[in-house]
Amino acid sequence: MNFKAFYDKIVDLIYNNRQNIMRVSFSLLALLFLIIVLFFSSDNFNISSEVDTLVKYIDDRQYGMAKTYYDDLEKEFSDSKMNRLNNKVSKKLSSLLMNKGDMYINGQITKEQYMGLINIVNALDPIIIDPTSLIDLGKRVNQMYKEENITYESAQSYLQITSSLKGINEGLEEYKQNIKILYESRKVYKEGTRNQSIKKYHEAISAYDKVIKEDEKYYSLAQSAKKECINVMHDYYINQAKNLAKEGKYEEALKNLGYLNPYYDEEEIKKLEDEYNKYISNYTMTSDDIISLICRRSDENKKDLSVVSYLQTVNGKRYYYGEVLKNQKIINEVLIDTETKKMYSYKSDKKDYECNYSDAYFKIDENSGEIIFSIDKEEGKYVLENKLEEKGAKYKSIESIESNKLKKYVNDDLKNKMKKNGDIYYYFSVKAGWFKPKEIYMVNIYDKTTYILINDKVQRF
Repeated sequence: MNFKAFYDKIVDLIYNNRQNIMRVSFSLLALLFLIIVLFFSSDNFNISSEVDTLVKYIDDRQYGMAKTYYDDLEKEFSDSKMNRLNNKVSKKLSSLLMNKGDMYINGQITKEQYMGLINIVNALDPIIIDPTSLIDLGKRVNQMYKEENITYESAQSYLQITSSLKGINEGLEEYKQNIKILYESRKVYKEGTRNQSIKKYHEAISAYDKVIKEDEKYYSLAQSAKKECINVMHDYYINQAKNLAKEGKYEEALKNLGYLNPYYDEEEIKKLEDEYNKYISNYTMTSDDIISLICRRSDENKKDLSVVSYLQTVNGKRYYYGEVLKNQKIINEVLIDTETKKMYSYKSDKKDYECNYSDAYFKIDENSGEIIFSIDKEEGKYVLENKLEEKGAKYKSIESIESNKLKKYVNDDLKNKMKKNGDIYYYFSVKAGWFKPKEIYMVNIYDKTTYILINDKVQRF
């Protein structure tokens, strides 16, 4: 049989049995497809089982076991199989995070529980959570706070913890800022209501003006409260100004009148302002006034002195600061209260003009630059009296030791203390009894610490 005859025979055989051949071919294809489906179904079933186990560990807060389990799967699974597992875990954990986030917001789980969930999700490094649903929840939290259905602490805590989830990036930053702005606005509103309740109308209005329009409810309340303040503040501040003026506090009186100027344009207010400004002008001191005051208190000759001075406000009070010069050399620095004419000389551990004609002293703090006033001698005596009573010490009398009599009490220990801290003390002799020697005490003019000079030693009393 030649090749052509064989070929024709095969063709006839196929043609005559074509239906059977097609049925067998389809059966084989179906079997092959079934085998492939069963293979992948079995693989997916295996992955689903592993996913459920991992998520259950996490849901049960067995985080150590979850991490170990996941690490073991990475070693066992192929890269493609691990990718499929990660995708399924990501979806499951996204759902779990949403559920636990809701529970945390509603107070059903603690901050530690929610934070633990976030931490374990971050620890499963290749798994990335789709942040969309969590950002939507953040938006809802923002709205809940605006509608006062959640506290600021809970809202910020949720957003802060959730923001630490890898992959969420800056998605929640807008809502964190919104909530913070609302919180600050409501905080100043409450501050305004507190000030209004104690008749600090100026401060209340300043707070109400800071309430933002976006917070519709509190903005409306603030505007209404502001109108109430304006309606009642007129008589209150005028009466305050008049009472302060009676005490000689004309600057404070003017400040109270100033609160009314933005809202009232009245002749009465202007008249009072003119009157109080005239009184303030009486507190003005020239260099000659300062020199005259110093000369009345000391042995200095007016012709020998000159003063460089300027007005200075300290803690809301007016003082004249002056450098006192004698023969072009600074011999003192003074602060003079413009109202009381009380005089303070500069004295610190590093600078002392040894002035004995001042009422008290002042110094400048090296760190803050603030002016610190000392107590005067009478206050120093009062401090010592209280200390003696506190210690139960009996005494007959307390006398201030003048500088010209101090030398006989100075010993090496006292010299060392003065060298270290400066001569920043008032000195007193205390007579304890008729037949007992006098005791010598020192009171720090700035911090009121009390010392006793006993057995040639300076000791804290």
